[in-house]
Amino acid sequence: MSETGDRRRLIEAAFPLQRVSEDSVHEKNVRHGHISTLHIWPARRPLAASRAVILSTLLPDPGDEAGRREVLERMAGHDLLILGEEGEVIDKVWRDGIFHWGSENEDELERFRTEIREAFSGRAPRVLDPFAGGGAIPLEALRLGCEVEAADLNPVAWFILRCTLHYPTLVAGKRLPLPGGGPRRSPESPERSESRDGADDSGEAKAEGSPGLWSADETPEPKAFPDHLRWWGSRVLAGARRELAARYPTYADFEPVRRKGRRPLKEIPYEPRPMRFVEPDGAGAVRSGLARLNAEFDAEYLADERNPRWVEKPTVAYLWARTVECAGCRGEMPLLKTRWLCRKPGKRVLLTLTPREDGAGVEFGVDSAVAAGEGNAAARREHDRRLGAGTMTRRGVTCPCCGAISTMRDLRAAGKGGRLGERLTAVVVNGQRGKEYRLPTAGEVEASRVSEAELEALYGEIPYGLPTEPTPPEGALGMRIPRYGFATWRRLFTNRQLLAIGTLLRQIRRCADEMEETYDDRWREALPAFLAPSISRVADRGSALATWTNNPEKIRSTFARFALPIVWDFAESCPLSDTTGGFLQAVEWIARVAEHLGAAGAYGNGVSVRNRSAMAAVDGELDLICTDPPYYDAIPYSDLMDFFYLWLRRTLRGLSEETDRAFAAALGPKWDRERNDGELIDDANRFEGSRQVSKQNYEDGMARCFARFHRSLRADGRFVVVFASKDPNAWETLVSAVIRSGFAVTASWPIRTEMASRQRSLSSAALASSIWLVCRKRPAAARAGWDNRVLAEMRTNITQRLRDFWDAGLRGPDFVWAATGPALEAFS
Repeated sequence: MSETGDRRRLIEAAFPLQRVSEDSVHEKNVRHGHISTLHIWPARRPLAASRAVILSTLLPDPGDEAGRREVLERMAGHDLLILGEEGEVIDKVWRDGIFHWGSENEDELERFRTEIREAFSGRAPRVLDPFAGGGAIPLEALRLGCEVEAADLNPVAWFILRCTLHYPTLVAGKRLPLPGGGPRRSPESPERSESRDGADDSGEAKAEGSPGLWSADETPEPKAFPDHLRWWGSRVLAGARRELAARYPTYADFEPVRRKGRRPLKEIPYEPRPMRFVEPDGAGAVRSGLARLNAEFDAEYLADERNPRWVEKPTVAYLWARTVECAGCRGEMPLLKTRWLCRKPGKRVLLTLTPREDGAGVEFGVDSAVAAGEGNAAARREHDRRLGAGTMTRRGVTCPCCGAISTMRDLRAAGKGGRLGERLTAVVVNGQRGKEYRLPTAGEVEASRVSEAELEALYGEIPYGLPTEPTPPEGALGMRIPRYGFATWRRLFTNRQLLAIGTLLRQIRRCADEMEETYDDRWREALPAFLAPSISRVADRGSALATWTNNPEKIRSTFARFALPIVWDFAESCPLSDTTGGFLQAVEWIARVAEHLGAAGAYGNGVSVRNRSAMAAVDGELDLICTDPPYYDAIPYSDLMDFFYLWLRRTLRGLSEETDRAFAAALGPKWDRERNDGELIDDANRFEGSRQVSKQNYEDGMARCFARFHRSLRADGRFVVVFASKDPNAWETLVSAVIRSGFAVTASWPIRTEMASRQRSLSSAALASSIWLVCRKRPAAARAGWDNRVLAEMRTNITQRLRDFWDAGLRGPDFVWAATGPALEAFS
């Protein structure tokens, strides 16, 4: 489409404002307004934004305003009015459109594919994303019928691209019988914990018919790839449960049946009994042990839900506090940022501290009936802040026994000296009506202790052994953990966490060997490849940097933001459970992704996934390069991805020559001075602390990449670059690279691509939009302009475009930084 055409309507079409009904997350229950309130699921916004820009860039200009509006309405959809008997409008339903990912109008989408091919003389346009990352841009180009090439230097990103773009094409449309028959929930499978709104413990919506574990007592019938993935995931979990059940003990309480969402029955008075341990069987399941506990009651007694019986309470999380010796009284000090375990309306639970008489430390308690404060909202917040204050402040830690203060410098010294300990403070379990909190038992404390000999034996069977690779050095961008002695990646996990992850990893590798007798080469590679990220998901919520959020009650992952800060009180997930951080949930989410990806490959005209630098040469000429490059000094990509790299490297060893080659090094690639190539970020730590050298290296590297893109594009090709930053230095660097490489900005579109609820945007002026700059090769006859004329044109462009952006609903910092694009159109 014309870059100088009806920009405002394109902004409206590509700038989503979501309105989701509170009682459901299904598309059919969402009501949409006019074209400017295009709905895109938050997690899929980058996909829809990519589709909008790729379409708008590749489609020919209709030539008039009416034609452009027709194309935009085909892209964004329109209202279908529902009229009453007298012709009045009683409702509006959104129809058609191709941006609503997962429920697009397929006929319209195919029509767009045809128009794109016609615009390129009957061939599929070649599209490249040289910084492809997770693959949102190449996936959408593939769905639009383009010939796609996706590349990334980092092996983790490259592997995700393989799972997104390559493996689905190998198994798409094929169905095979499951190795063990059809689906049925196994008796050993724990029941899924549900909240009243149908969401699981991670706060995410569940798919209907989630199979849980599989058993083999039904007639085999052909199943698609995702069902095979679930089957093998269940097999991995069953094997791990046999080995790990004793490490994650389950207890039962004596109480009547209290069903969630149902009015409580009038209870019969009964004598409380102490909590009892539920003995697992040989398969690690506890149902038979629970049945033995309830064997004292007959069927008639158990049929009446008012009668108390032993009720299983599966563990959701173990809550820990790091500890250090007090310099004053020599007692053990727990390092707690807050003592709130749950703080939401109608449920307030607090961890209490009571100094021991001998001064050796504190005893913990759980207060489940904490009264709310009085007064206005501010007074109540202050009351809660004081009531739930932990031992930690920005100055350091205050000893609850003697009041002595240890500074942050003291804590850093203790960490580097190996004097930081850890103590189990509380256990979160799944009760009949939600989460419950209690103190740990002696058995649970003992079960958490795993010896070095046990870890050495386990990791002796795993490629590369224990994850003793070094973490980034102290002073690295976004890294705080080295300051406290976390010098190797294994230090980010407790011994029990290492035991659980290693056991699951070993089971996946064993299952990969078993697949040789069942599948052909393609399936035999794709299935273990899709199982491998489940280890990453378990590790993300199963490290000693994951935290417990008291509202909502769930484990927050290690990467709440793009950094690795020190965490003083952390939450340990139970990988055997069917709740947050559990292996079964990890496999289920991956299987759902596989279901969506299965259809994407059918529309493409070839896809190539490369593990290479963005500076590498490209064969042939390209019609479009669309990419989202590294953002200056915003994110230390490779350092953060090493967290996942080391687990993928161990899981994928031997899967294929490509994966072995990509994960050959101990850690992911950084900047290589000898080759003058590598990861492009501005991190002064990699240049002896020189910010000027680091910035110049980033700018020169980007200019070299963009110059390579310039040479790879056809004469009429387009280069689209995505950027989102509030740092003027970041924009200066990007603009310099664009101009130095021979491009001119011909259009710019602000598109909302970020979730307002993400951790980065809470209580901050974070950008919700990305700026998409459309560039063409600068004509050879282009001349320099007088500064007064260029500045006058920039002012005119900015004034008009900002009015358009304001009318489209752009506000806050997004509105300010959206002016960068119009300015560049004149300046470049």
